[in-house]
Amino acid sequence: MELSKFCPRCGKETSNLYGDSKKLCADCFTDKNDLVDLPRKVEIVKCTVCGRMRKGRNWIEAYSIEDQLAETFSDMVEGLEFELQYWEEDEEFYVRVHTRDEALTDSEDVKIEWIDKQCSDCSRFEGGFYKAKIQLRGENTKEASDFIVDRAAELTNRNRKDFLSNIEENSHGVDFYLSTEAMNKKILTELRENFDPEIKRSYELVGEKDGQRVYRNVVSVRLEHTQ
Repeated sequence: MELSKFCPRCGKETSNLYGDSKKLCADCFTDKNDLVDLPRKVEIVKCTVCGRMRKGRNWIEAYSIEDQLAETFSDMVEGLEFELQYWEEDEEFYVRVHTRDEALTDSEDVKIEWIDKQCSDCSRFEGGFYKAKIQLRGENTKEASDFIVDRAAELTNRNRKDFLSNIEENSHGVDFYLSTEAMNKKILTELRENFDPEIKRSYELVGEKDGQRVYRNVVSVRLEHTQ
């Protein structure tokens, strides 16, 4: 026969008591103890250009308020079920974090401070950063030029570190400025497969880093015949 349990604090009969030294009913336990220790204020950093949020050292694909809050608190309440409610009050933003651990439930209010910052990828893009340059030469380059632009857009959608930072038309042809060597390699491979161009590589000195010379890849792509 199972004996009834009574909470020594409120006197309520209960099936379970919680705690180590002083055992209490579920309501009294969470009244005296927090299920999780949350800070009173949390900062959430988001990019003003692309809208991603920073988590640790990385910028992640979380754009909505709901997703950004979930990403922020998921690690803090690890192992517990949780729900979030948010509201604005006197131009301040707050989140109520509801947590559950079996029969134990608790809630805490946390102030959110939104910090606007430009992520490294967007900063490089707006600054005209590039690691490689494709110089498209020859006659009837429009089809190949459109191909490079479309392929660059596809690569950017997959990885924001890959982007076309600038396009320059000149008397010799069209120059494409690419943000990464990996992007440059992928586009050159597909240009070779689709247009069979003559490709020549060269390198230009752009400076020094840690005492070592830093070079930028310059690739001449010449169309030999009309597609």
